[in-house]
Amino acid sequence: MEYLSTILADRMCKHEIIREDDKKYYAYSIQLLLEKAIGILLIGIFAFVFKSVIEIAVFLVTFSLIRIHSDGIHCKTSIGCFVSSVLLTLSAIPVTSFISSYPVVTFAVVLLSAVVIFVIGTIRDPNLGLTEQEFVVLRKRSRIGILIIGTAVLALLFLFPANHYVYYSALGIIYNALSLIGVKILKAEDTQNDKERV
Repeated sequence: MEYLSTILADRMCKHEIIREDDKKYYAYSIQLLLEKAIGILLIGIFAFVFKSVIEIAVFLVTFSLIRIHSDGIHCKTSIGCFVSSVLLTLSAIPVTSFISSYPVVTFAVVLLSAVVIFVIGTIRDPNLGLTEQEFVVLRKRSRIGILIIGTAVLALLFLFPANHYVYYSALGIIYNALSLIGVKILKAEDTQNDKERV
């Protein structure tokens, strides 16, 4: 993916679509788009095979709506990111079957996960190089997002504990919280801005 994205960015430079200075950013963006597209295609195929297309879609929407602002743990290589994303998504099928057997425990874990996401807010992704202002905006959006999504999922868990779709949304929240906790444990945040303020 990295090789293909670099070739595409080089061609865009050659045809003066982008500037040479911006080539690495475009190459990275193209790489992410290719990985996401292939990952979603592969996940879609597995979801179709396991007859869980709607369930996986519910999980991905919930997970992505939170992750887009809160961010989370990243792999060191693009292939690692690709494989872990596919495996994480596919793990939703058996994990959701398990947690749906324990609605009260799931409710408590989702509530705790929502609190974790709200408290942490977001992390400083080393790939983004966020300014302090951008970081504050992302943290605010993350907190607003988890308040809305977390409240909705908790209400659905309370009102419809037998509905298995709700547990896919619940797992999206739980996985996001685990990802943020993983970043904190591994100390995988960009601390450059913190050092500048000291």
